Amino acid sequence: MVINMTNRLLGIVIALALTSGIVAHAAQAPQRPLAPISLPATLQTAASHVSETATGAIDPAAAIRAAYQRNRVALEHLRQQASPLKGDAHAGFNQFVSDQELALTQTERAALATTRPDAQSAIAAMDELVAAAEAELNRELQGAAASASDSTGQSQKNGQLGKADESRGTGN
Repeated sequence: MVINMTNRLLGIVIALALTSGIVAHAAQAPQRPLAPISLPATLQTAASHVSETATGAIDPAAAIRAAYQRNRVALEHLRQQASPLKGDAHAGFNQFVSDQELALTQTERAALATTRPDAQSAIAAMDELVAAAEAELNRELQGAAASASDSTGQSQKNGQLGKADESRGTGN
């Protein structure tokens, strides 16, 4: 309980410090707005978690909605990253992502249906859905890469066998 309250307080302090820094910059240089920065995905996720923790302390429902949106976008990115998959693997992964989106929506609705939503557990459950989709995509892509290298190796082997037959005069 004390750790939970400390984490929430820390999130609020960090959010206030970041906001104060942005306001100070805007006051000092109104003609030079802050340039958008692109952060690596892990830093963006960490920043989102800090923001959601701070928001969750004040407005848990808003934090849940923000996490839902973030995870919806993450699932769509995973769907796009699956474009190298072909045939049944691609269709299967798209169905898996659709199932994860449905579970994400159900988790958000269930959390928001309560009078005092538990933002941390709802956000963690939604994050797990995205992590499962990411792990599945990695498995599918590795399987596709392995089968592609197997078929390339097999076709090279078949090509070498054909050349050997030709050199012996057997010819296929």
